[in-house]
Amino acid sequence: MKVQPENVGDLVEFGARRHPNRPALRSRDGQLRTYADLDERSSRFANALIGLGLSRGERIAAWMDDRFEYIELYLAAAKAGLVVCPINARYVASEAAYLLADSEARLLVWTPDQDEKVAELDAGIWSETIAVRVGGRTRGDRGSGPSHGVLRSEAPVARTTDYESLVSTASAARPAVLIEPDDLFILGYTSGTTGRPKGAMLTHGSVLALGVQNSISYRFGEYPTVALTGSMSFVSVIPAQVLTTLRMGGTLTVMGTWAPADLLDTIRRDRISFTYIPSPLLGELTELLDRDREAWRTLETVLHSASKADPTHLAALYSVIGSRLLEGWGMTEHSGGLAAATTERDYFGATSTSPVFGSVGRPAFNVDVRVIGTDGHPAPADGDTVGELLIASPALMSGYWKNPEASRAALQNGWFHSGDLGTIDPDGYVHVTDRRNDLIVSGGMNVYPSELEHYIATLPGVRRVAVVGAPHPRWGQTVVAVVVADPAARLTEEIVIEYCRRGMASYKKPSRVLFVSQLPETTSRKVARQELREQVRQALGVD
Repeated sequence: MKVQPENVGDLVEFGARRHPNRPALRSRDGQLRTYADLDERSSRFANALIGLGLSRGERIAAWMDDRFEYIELYLAAAKAGLVVCPINARYVASEAAYLLADSEARLLVWTPDQDEKVAELDAGIWSETIAVRVGGRTRGDRGSGPSHGVLRSEAPVARTTDYESLVSTASAARPAVLIEPDDLFILGYTSGTTGRPKGAMLTHGSVLALGVQNSISYRFGEYPTVALTGSMSFVSVIPAQVLTTLRMGGTLTVMGTWAPADLLDTIRRDRISFTYIPSPLLGELTELLDRDREAWRTLETVLHSASKADPTHLAALYSVIGSRLLEGWGMTEHSGGLAAATTERDYFGATSTSPVFGSVGRPAFNVDVRVIGTDGHPAPADGDTVGELLIASPALMSGYWKNPEASRAALQNGWFHSGDLGTIDPDGYVHVTDRRNDLIVSGGMNVYPSELEHYIATLPGVRRVAVVGAPHPRWGQTVVAVVVADPAARLTEEIVIEYCRRGMASYKKPSRVLFVSQLPETTSRKVARQELREQVRQALGVD
């Protein structure tokens, strides 16, 4: 009998064997899936997928909101030897169409909230694609019983397979499909901030390795209780948080669409031990946690990651929750999980100005991180020398889908070239400064946007700020700060520039400051810097 998972499908099967009646999934309105339920339903859907004619290694695209069926789909694909291609729920039809075509998906599963966007997909997509809708039959389906088939160009959502009908009529036995660790499991497309998204190939082996690494970084014991705040349609959420929790026999409360007060209520009601706070809500949640400290006494770990936060904001959160804070650094290519993370010990004796708040911690379990200079040689771990951050880990992707050139550039001699710039200090702490593509070179001097952003953010009245480079005929690039300001502050370009002049080297200060009502964001809520650069060029009238 296997006692260690050999593929992702084993995770829920082991859970059903060890604690069948333990809740695996919980909704905010009280619905439950036990481990036995989740194991049975995912096996049924796996058999249904095979019955629809899908073969090992073929791709399933999922364009869904947050619900139990999303997790069932991943586990079913794992058991059937199929590959999941998640489509961000915020994508428009043209963005989804690119992923469907590039992944050569044989089947699209979607939820009712995507009906209108699915109807906008070009008819040509449906020539080979099977359609499954979660949440009941679509309007216009004339079939009297379960049906499946190809969407028709004249009525693209008129005939679909109903998910629940498939699950209820299929066998509950796990399919007899041999799954190897090197088999592809997830095709995780990057957010595409610089050109077309690339599909990172994540295997059963890499995702299982991540589960071990993340469970240590998350400080999980047995049976954690997790408030799942991230959208499941983000590539990282299911491999990094859902599957890691299931591996440890935990229970996930699926938050869906939520507000900060909802999270606090859920933590109190479900005795949550772990949750994740996204950067845009950091300040508001810090205030809520500070006002009602009894509500979150069960919390053991609070993860902040995904996009950079000002160190002062992290220090403010730490002043409330203490060493429960977990800051980390990860990416899609690392199976969506953390490559570096802080520990409880890192915060012992910390003050608001401690360097730990500008760090993403040290390399995670079974991960190695190094810095290389522009000459390709390792840079000293002195905390000052900036270079590209490289990662070695068993959780790394196997390459980029149908893109051998990008794969060779990213994966060299066992090291993943992250494209992030940073330093490692003498104590081994990793400090991420910027994306390599975001570096501004003005008059031969390197300007790191994050350094200037952190400084400008300390100016009273600044709500958000992003710094980008704009073309300049003399200096090559000039520094431009784009600011979302509090209207009551009455900030001006001159005030911001003078503030920077007093606190930073002259070459770092912005030459222009633009004020906007909001910053453009990617679907993963990071600043869309390429879009911002285009907006700046248009505003300044430069090519």
